[in-house]
Amino acid sequence: MRFFSFNTKIIGLMLALMLVLIVLVTSLSLERLNESFIEQQQLKQQQVTQHFLQYQLLLQSQQQAWFESFAELASLPQQQGFSGFLAELSQRYDALSLHLNIESLWLFSEQSTEALFQSAPFPAALMPMVEQTYLEQRPQSRIYCAAHCSSLVSVPLSDQDGNIAVLISSQTLAGVVIALGQALQSEVAIVRFDEQGLSVLSATTAAIDFAKIIITALAQLNAESLQQATMTGLTLNETPYFVHQLPLVTQGRQQYAILLLEDIAAYQAANNTFKWQLIALALICFLLFFWLAYWLTRRLTGRLLQISFALPLLAENKFRPFREALPKPSAWLSDEVDRLHKASEALSCKLELLQDNIAAKTRELENMAMFDLLTGLANRNMLQFHLKKSIAGLSSSSVCLGLLFLDLDQFKRVNDIRGHEQGDQLLIEAANRLRQALAPTDLICRFGGDEFVIVTEVASPELLVDLANTLITVFQEPMQLAEEQYQLSVSIGISCTRDAHLKPDDLVRQADLAMYQAKAQGGNSLHFYSQQMFDAYQNRLALESELKQALLQQQFLLYAQPKIRLLDQQLQGLEVLLRWQSPSRGLVPPDEFITVLEYANLMVPVGYWVIEQSFILMIALRQAGFTELTVAINLSAAQLNDPNLPVFLQQQLQHHQLSAAMFELELTESLLANSIGETITNMQRLKALGFRLAIDDFGTGYSSLSYLRQMPVDTIKIDKSFVFGMLDNQADFDIITSTIAMVRKLGLEVVAEGVETQAQCKALLQHHCDIGQGYLFAKPLPAVDLAAQLKLCLDDKGCWR
Repeated sequence: MRFFSFNTKIIGLMLALMLVLIVLVTSLSLERLNESFIEQQQLKQQQVTQHFLQYQLLLQSQQQAWFESFAELASLPQQQGFSGFLAELSQRYDALSLHLNIESLWLFSEQSTEALFQSAPFPAALMPMVEQTYLEQRPQSRIYCAAHCSSLVSVPLSDQDGNIAVLISSQTLAGVVIALGQALQSEVAIVRFDEQGLSVLSATTAAIDFAKIIITALAQLNAESLQQATMTGLTLNETPYFVHQLPLVTQGRQQYAILLLEDIAAYQAANNTFKWQLIALALICFLLFFWLAYWLTRRLTGRLLQISFALPLLAENKFRPFREALPKPSAWLSDEVDRLHKASEALSCKLELLQDNIAAKTRELENMAMFDLLTGLANRNMLQFHLKKSIAGLSSSSVCLGLLFLDLDQFKRVNDIRGHEQGDQLLIEAANRLRQALAPTDLICRFGGDEFVIVTEVASPELLVDLANTLITVFQEPMQLAEEQYQLSVSIGISCTRDAHLKPDDLVRQADLAMYQAKAQGGNSLHFYSQQMFDAYQNRLALESELKQALLQQQFLLYAQPKIRLLDQQLQGLEVLLRWQSPSRGLVPPDEFITVLEYANLMVPVGYWVIEQSFILMIALRQAGFTELTVAINLSAAQLNDPNLPVFLQQQLQHHQLSAAMFELELTESLLANSIGETITNMQRLKALGFRLAIDDFGTGYSSLSYLRQMPVDTIKIDKSFVFGMLDNQADFDIITSTIAMVRKLGLEVVAEGVETQAQCKALLQHHCDIGQGYLFAKPLPAVDLAAQLKLCLDDKGCWR
């Protein structure tokens, strides 16, 4: 690529800008000169029109005034008929023709279609003018052209009896042409345009001379274009002319106009002189500017070139030679190059220092890219790099590459309560324990948050289980931080492979999936990845997708199971239960999909659907005569904690005009054991609306007994697992009897779930259990036509059969 110095570019740019500016100013000046010429010619065109109209109006006014005066002198208003006036007109016609330059004269009366007086044959084309004068009874004027053009004026005259006569005079326009030529100092002619072209009728100079000029002009400009334009330029015998056209009249296919031929040779000569003077001045300014720009930039660009030749040394990290190659500062005046020299020197020094710092920092950044800043363990980048290398090496080795995925149980609660600073200290302590428990050849990685990954090579997968149990034992020892102890167990997922083609992400995902399975078992345990686990995971994802469609397509059904008062076998209420009518799976029981609904965050919308359908079911039951029944609705943890639940329930009560006392909301004991304070607050809000509250699956939790007195509950439901074994297991029997006694002392109602035999029912009744529910009485019944099914199960006294 050819080199162009800064000097050349600056001068080139400045000259280009100057040239554009000069051309623009010159063009605008010339354009303005042309516009001035056009404005002048337009003004001349207006002058032609004004002068012609003034001359024509003067002639018409003179004729009209003279004819009216002549009628008065001839005593026409005192005469009967026009014979006297006609005689007077005939006698004085020659004098009129001489003094008024009248070409022809005609007199018409209403009594005759023929002219009473005519100095020449009357053109038939002028009869409309006569009729218009009769009709309007006021003077009329027009221009009429034949062999030449004339100005005609018609004046209405009346005798003593009011009879109207029209006097028409014709006066040639030759005088007007001469007057125009003298006034405007130009050659003027009246011309005719017809199919044969252009012909001259009259002119200011000899007709034949003007005709020659026009005929010569037609060689350059055709008659049609001359006819259509009001102003036209042409050149005759190297003399420029400008032609102004004033249309007169159109008669048939012939058009008549006045042409004014203006000599503009002097104007064009002055115009050309001015143009060349303007161009010469612009050229002189351009050359002067070029010389000044070159003189001012020559020294500056020389020093800039010297700096540009030295700059590549910076790219080669030759900082000292760069400073030596810079131009010397000016001895007299400091300019921009001197400032650039100082800045370049300072820059080279800083770059030299920066290069030394970068070399040191690069090593630190490499460590930061591969290691966790908090714990000092490897991070995900290092994990990916190590797994790729280790898996690729499996092809020539019989070892098994194992991966342990660890998650600290209950760490989030500590982090939320004690703060992130305390949580970071726990993570550091966890990392130290992992270092002490593992071999130096094992890779320990902080995967993220409270998750750690261990990569090791073992001879068999069983050794990975031993290693995981060792780590579980290590973390069973409490962590001592700032005089506080923290007991954090670990959940461990294990995966291993001998496949050199396995992707690193797949090995991590397998261990992660196994870790979540260990957490689902309660934590502080390990779980080995298996294909069955993956299939179950895939099945859960498919079931989750189908449940989302089921909610959209209304595939859920409502069932109800009766609750019977044991003392008198009366129907006390119903518990609504959810079923899923899947197109592919058939009728699915809740045990198979409720947990998936909770995992997929669908329990809240499904729960609201159940509540709404329960209200509709209650209306149907009351209409069928079941006015004393209560309907029990199960609430999930997500529903209970939803702040919109009280609002939704209140809206349903108002919409369906029902009382909250007709419904009982059931909460599982395991739900109450978590966040007991918040749970009690939410229960009190529901109780304030008037709903009955029940604790379901009572006896399966571990902490609700201590809070039972604080909870605003009405009913305790004993879990069916205790009812099933109450007659065979003394422990279950003791739990049931003690629970019934305790609950009754608190003034609460007791419901036993899962009653299937008469012996169970009898034993529960003997120990004063209030209500029984189970297959002994009825299986869950479809909500569709539930009232009819209930009536079939009741005898005449309303007792359950």
